[in-house]
Amino acid sequence: MIQLRHIGLYVENLDKETEFYKSVFHMYPICEKIKQADTLLIDLLKHVNASILVTKLITDQGKKNGMDDMLELIQVTAPTQCMVKNISKMNIYTPRCLHLGFGIDNIEETIDKILLRNGKQYTAIHLMENGNKCCFCKDPEENWLELIESCNNKT
Repeated sequence: MIQLRHIGLYVENLDKETEFYKSVFHMYPICEKIKQADTLLIDLLKHVNASILVTKLITDQGKKNGMDDMLELIQVTAPTQCMVKNISKMNIYTPRCLHLGFGIDNIEETIDKILLRNGKQYTAIHLMENGNKCCFCKDPEENWLELIESCNNKT
């Protein structure tokens, strides 16, 4: 089973973008301005002294379903020289860059498929506090992919 869980949008002004999506698309906040300290994004930015704030918004349909239809707004603040120096290597944190978050059954099998099709794995598989497994990869055209194996899918 594969499902599109969320879209991650990197923004310059988290407050302004949050208000826009709440007002225009009537999205509901799941969490707002949460400071990320020990996440995959920190792993991606390991050599940059970055600060990460995240707001997650869900549509009315997502709220009814209890999942999916989510937009993750991410604001990364890092020293300018670090962002410029590393921009060609690691563009995931630049404004207007996206990653696609996929809910999958088996993260290891999915990574193997990505690698076989000229994609790349960029982080180790992380075990999250909720028991989910997660990692970042890229497709052959360098688009960011977040893979999430839910602990709830296991029987």
